[in-house]
Amino acid sequence: MAACYNAAVTDATPAARGFSAKQSWRRTLAELLALAVAAVLLFVAGRGCLGYAAEHAALAMPPAADAKVGKLAADQLRRAHSLGAPATEAQTKRCERVFEELTGHLLPAEAEMLGAARLTVVTDASVNAFALPGGEVFVLTGLLDRVGPPPEGDALLRGVLAHELGHAVLRHGMRNIARSVAFTIALRVVFGGVDQLTATLAAGASQLDGLRNSRDMETEADDFGATLLRRGGFGSEGLAQFLESLESQPVPELLSTHPDARGRAMRLREAAR
Repeated sequence: MAACYNAAVTDATPAARGFSAKQSWRRTLAELLALAVAAVLLFVAGRGCLGYAAEHAALAMPPAADAKVGKLAADQLRRAHSLGAPATEAQTKRCERVFEELTGHLLPAEAEMLGAARLTVVTDASVNAFALPGGEVFVLTGLLDRVGPPPEGDALLRGVLAHELGHAVLRHGMRNIARSVAFTIALRVVFGGVDQLTATLAAGASQLDGLRNSRDMETEADDFGATLLRRGGFGSEGLAQFLESLESQPVPELLSTHPDARGRAMRLREAAR
């Protein structure tokens, strides 16, 4: 009887060992994933605090820092685009006229934040305009084609430029730079000795946080632009109409740097009422 029992145990041992090894492999993988997820969650929470501190550090810098950073980037862009066909005199004068209308209604503190605001019109079919730190604003001629000719199109153009001035006055460029630098430092310090999978997960989580931050800044720029437009007696309908003219986002809002355009237009109209 004992021999039979021992034989049974002996026969079962390889299978039992295989089962135990399989369970051990799965448990180890589960523990590693749990540690990676926990590390990512801790990193995201820490990065939120770090990003908040970095933005406040950027806001504490003098406006002259924005002007230096913006001019350096703007000069490089102007040199790059000087190889193409220049914008026409009519396009440039139109944009400069609308730009001066808006900057003339900036409060003294807002104007001081921009320093010497400057507008550059670039020949490019893309429908876009953007602001660099310090009030360097670029308009691509594709935007002029989208808004249409004056005078009706000027209301839309004015709305876009008011929005871009909001980015510059609220120092969104410098705040983004500060957050990016803080994230890079934190990633190297925290994940320097951790496997690539964890670092990749952390980078992806941080990117989503950056997208959310960008959407918040777009909303802030909308609000500033609407205020500036009302201050000049123009109203924010032009900005709302331009937003409605944009095509729907090809990706979910969670993965986009901009909030839904139609939602932004509705929000502006509700605020105006």
